[in-house]
Amino acid sequence: MATDCTLRIAETYVAREGMWKLPVLTGLINSPTLRPDGSILDRPGYDVSTGMLFDPQQTRFPSIMPEPDRDEALAALSYLRKLIDSFPFVGDADRAVALSGILTTVVRRSIPTALLHAFNAPVAGSVKSLLVDIASMIASGRPAAVIAQGKTEEEMEKRLGAAFIAGDALISIDNREIPLGGELLCQALTQTTLKVRVLGKSLNAEVPSNAAVFATGNNLTLAGDMTRRAIRCSLDPGVERPELREFDRDPIATVEAARGDYAIAALTILRAFHVAGRPQQTTPLGSFVESSRWVRDSLIWLGEADPCATMDQVREADPRLEAFNMVIEQWQAVLGQRRVSVKEVIDAAVEQRQASFAGRPEFLHPDFREALLVVAGDGGAINSRRLGKWLSANQNRIIDGMKIMALDVRRVRRSGRPDAGADAPAAAVGGFHQPDGGGTRLDAVA
Repeated sequence: MATDCTLRIAETYVAREGMWKLPVLTGLINSPTLRPDGSILDRPGYDVSTGMLFDPQQTRFPSIMPEPDRDEALAALSYLRKLIDSFPFVGDADRAVALSGILTTVVRRSIPTALLHAFNAPVAGSVKSLLVDIASMIASGRPAAVIAQGKTEEEMEKRLGAAFIAGDALISIDNREIPLGGELLCQALTQTTLKVRVLGKSLNAEVPSNAAVFATGNNLTLAGDMTRRAIRCSLDPGVERPELREFDRDPIATVEAARGDYAIAALTILRAFHVAGRPQQTTPLGSFVESSRWVRDSLIWLGEADPCATMDQVREADPRLEAFNMVIEQWQAVLGQRRVSVKEVIDAAVEQRQASFAGRPEFLHPDFREALLVVAGDGGAINSRRLGKWLSANQNRIIDGMKIMALDVRRVRRSGRPDAGADAPAAAVGGFHQPDGGGTRLDAVA
């Protein structure tokens, strides 16, 4: 007769790290799925080839068609679209992001990396989180459990790390209030395994990074490297109090009543695309090749808009990119493309015109000063060390055909002649001590 092992046996076994002989568990799933090779995984229990454990939790799922064709995939897509057709999507690509979120969630354990799916609206009550709940309900039978972003990146890393250690299949960062980014989140989207710190211990746990990651927020923005790791669905109810709107049906109750049908519909789309040979529709995204070639291309194959078309809007809304653009624009207007040092850059930004009698002095280039304060401000002044670090981090990045270039520095003999055989390494002016002659400049890119 099967019985649970005692706590003493479990603790003893855990203590024998390095001597374990149990099969590796890569993840728990609560609905059928497709393996990385496109084959069907619908038998409850442990799957040796993938390391996944399928626990249907007493839900009965219809059989997945082994050889569905494109017409059957279109019927499955129509079935999913009816579930979300009352949502106020701004455009077709936004609806495609919502569909991509559903498809990604049901096969997330079988694809090495996946984009973050973000849901954005101008006002609260626009049913952003409901779209995440729909994806979670179809895959797991439960609405999404959410985490808060936190006020600092460190808080965010702790919450994310705990979710990955717990093996969550879906992670939803709810009601983001500041630009979303951070090293751990970026790594979680592009790496297959992570080392995260166990809270309260000086210990790192190695965990698989195979959770579907979502984020919601009002006027949601993503910063820095996150802009190439996310697609964003925009909703606009077009009313002042969207929470007062009435819907003709409850999507969550609808999924709950026919969860098996919705899960199989999503898998039918992906299986049909696989049976068709996964015909390439687009150039795959770097770092997300498998999910791009399967989830994204399957939607385009069926006539949906490209969900990755929303990435341009995500990038344009990046506050770091906006700040960089402003510095480039003002640098070109004030300094041109000549060679300058950090000191000369700051001097030009804070230069003042002569005040009239009893008047206050004014900055000659206030827009340039404001742009530098955004990237290197310190109590109302431009901090030279911060500016140097910012220049170093952004050198050679091309924006609108322009880039900031660091110039080579040559050692100078006492005679004053350059030592042709001893070139110092090139470095951005920021954060480095530079001999005379070193500097940086703005260059046009041919």
